[in-house]
Amino acid sequence: MRGLGIAKSASHKPRIAVLNSYNIPPGKAGRESKRVQNFLAALAARGWTEGKDFEFILLDIEERPAMHAAIRELVDEGVDLIQAYGTPNGVAAAKATSDVPIIYVGAHPEGIGEETLGASNVTGKVLGLPFTASYKNFRFIRRFLPHVQTVWTVFFEDTVFVRPEMRELHRAARDRAGRRVWLSGKDGPVGFRTLAGLGDIVGVEYRELVFSDPEELDRGLQEIDPRTGAFMNYNELLHCPGAFDVVLSRTREMGIPTIFNNNAQAVTLGLLAGFAADWADLGRQSGEIAARILDGARPRDFPREVHMDQVAWINLDTAQRLGLDLDDEVLGYFDLPITGQVDTLCM
Repeated sequence: MRGLGIAKSASHKPRIAVLNSYNIPPGKAGRESKRVQNFLAALAARGWTEGKDFEFILLDIEERPAMHAAIRELVDEGVDLIQAYGTPNGVAAAKATSDVPIIYVGAHPEGIGEETLGASNVTGKVLGLPFTASYKNFRFIRRFLPHVQTVWTVFFEDTVFVRPEMRELHRAARDRAGRRVWLSGKDGPVGFRTLAGLGDIVGVEYRELVFSDPEELDRGLQEIDPRTGAFMNYNELLHCPGAFDVVLSRTREMGIPTIFNNNAQAVTLGLLAGFAADWADLGRQSGEIAARILDGARPRDFPREVHMDQVAWINLDTAQRLGLDLDDEVLGYFDLPITGQVDTLCM
């Protein structure tokens, strides 16, 4: 297996690739993000310095077809170790090679991607998504947004998080004009039963929409009643070019309280709240594992641990604009308040 027990030499430098996605703002290079910087710093701390001891390759791509093609080219050209952010990137890498060591960080809602990423050349950190990891976490929405009766959640069709049966379920759900409709956990089957179950437990309705493009997403957002609803999305939305901009503009225009699940940085551009895994620390942990693999360890030597650390950010200006009256207990739940818009990469 390439990448194991590689002696440092000037004649052969291992090629280490990072598959990066989920940047906010979209389109900015992930080289400046803390997760990539911490990955490289952890390697350096253990004697592996970029340029001197290894060649570093960054694939910083959101669109799925482009990332899949880039991974195949990377494997064909030769790579000694792959680090992947997000389950979609990890799955794509695991399907492209069974030989190259892969370190990934990602979530497996309802077991999605778990089997593929259980291969012997793969190790990583399994993310317990902070806000929806359990009803004990999710019930915070009752304190945070007591007016909310319905949580509206979308998924981008072209990702591993939309299983074939979920895709067909939503494709068949059309109105008389042939447009896709929201499915309700109270009225019938949905793709993510666990999320519908969380809603039942805490006393809110769960509604779900699978969209194929920004226009379809925008039509769906216009059906949300901001007086009784909150919008919640996940990172896979960023894989659809233009979708994040639609969320920013439409939710602001309509005054919809919006929660970004697993990317706290979204609040720096004006969304209300973000609850996320600590992506910066995950970069450090991944770098430490990478260094040990380069020194001779095998991926199977590292059991997959569940990462439960949370960062929670809130945009106070957005909260004020939405007319939210937040007491000290609610504000104390957030470890970073943001005011205004901060167009910088953080995590």
